[in-house]
Amino acid sequence: MAATARSLTWAVLCALCMPGRSDGADLISGDTVLVYEWTSIDYDWASDDARQLALDDGSFAPINNSINGIKTYGGVVYLTVPRWRSGVPATLTSVVMKGGRPVLRPFPSWEWQVVGNCSTIQYVQSMEIDRLGRMWIIDNGRLAVFDPNLPQVCAPKILVYDIKKAEMVRVHTFPNDVASNSTAFLNDIVIDASADDSDEWFAYISDSSRAGGIVVYDYKQDRSHRVTHPSMTAAPDGRRMTINGRNYTFPPVPVNGVALSPIGENMKLYYCALAGYNLYTLPTSLLKQPTVTDVGASVKDLGRKASQSDGIAISNKGTLYYGALQLNAVYRWDTSSQDVSSSSPLLISDVRMQWPNAFAFDDEGYLWFVSNKLQQYLFNELNITGPEPNFRVWKIYVGEKSYMYKGSGASGLRFGWGMLVAVVSVLYAIMSYI
Repeated sequence: MAATARSLTWAVLCALCMPGRSDGADLISGDTVLVYEWTSIDYDWASDDARQLALDDGSFAPINNSINGIKTYGGVVYLTVPRWRSGVPATLTSVVMKGGRPVLRPFPSWEWQVVGNCSTIQYVQSMEIDRLGRMWIIDNGRLAVFDPNLPQVCAPKILVYDIKKAEMVRVHTFPNDVASNSTAFLNDIVIDASADDSDEWFAYISDSSRAGGIVVYDYKQDRSHRVTHPSMTAAPDGRRMTINGRNYTFPPVPVNGVALSPIGENMKLYYCALAGYNLYTLPTSLLKQPTVTDVGASVKDLGRKASQSDGIAISNKGTLYYGALQLNAVYRWDTSSQDVSSSSPLLISDVRMQWPNAFAFDDEGYLWFVSNKLQQYLFNELNITGPEPNFRVWKIYVGEKSYMYKGSGASGLRFGWGMLVAVVSVLYAIMSYI
């Protein structure tokens, strides 16, 4: 009887731990959903003729379109398509279904996407949506940034758009000494919503240009300033990556991913360079000071991540998530441990999760992210006519919400890795008892 019970217990354990689908190295839990995928990006055109005209005049070059930033709100998924190269008709979009396939609809409209019109949106790398339903949009102003000889006209700016009211409520143009229209690479953004009055909220934005820096925007004062430190620069060993056996040498991209600790006392901004392994923090109380000149004494080095990463995010439970670029994986880390080297893999897929990038939380406990094969895009290796999708939108249930929400996470019970650990523990106890 005891032997039979042990055999059944081990059978259950093995069944629970079986992977779903094997594509090289693969760790995909049952709570992971592949929401959308594309071989090439397409848009919600007014007509087939409009699409063909854009192809003919070069305003739409499919090979130059890649998704990057992601956020969700009210059941809608928003994506950015950076204007790294020419031929990107819309840089801020929402996903809609048309003819049974997902396409990108310009957001807020086509009229807001006019190239060369500085009063509209020019180039969005990322955005954030606060808990009031306002989208904070960082617009680099620059176009085709991979072409250094292209003259730049528009200045970088931040726009705040009220999704519920469908109106733009704020546009702030950054002074040239905060974000230059000739060099700025405004990359990622988080919102400090710790104040009870939403007019007193702040935005922290990574600028991945040259030596790097953090741009701070004070909503109430409608004022911005810049913070720099050597920890925001590229690391000597950070440029080289090996992805699926292919060696790449990237530009020395400085500070890129930023994340904010949950609302509470002594809040911190977490940041890291794309060309670097280490993760750092600075207290937000210091970043908010417009006259701050030396932050060195307050910078804290939290150690070395498993790989270089692009986007990062923190939940309201204090869990930090990052894309481990060389490992085709998403890692997670409990920020209370103070040493990021203790992070562990949440998801891995050598084929389907190449360059896991931007992250977002919804209100149901899901973590969303994109994978976009950016290494192939940058080195002109992307195949947009083959059978293999290049761009994917994922979500996985983690039982947590955005850092902007107080509390202990989303409610509800799901059978994921956390539940798996609990079940395994119970079964192990039963087996030991037998």
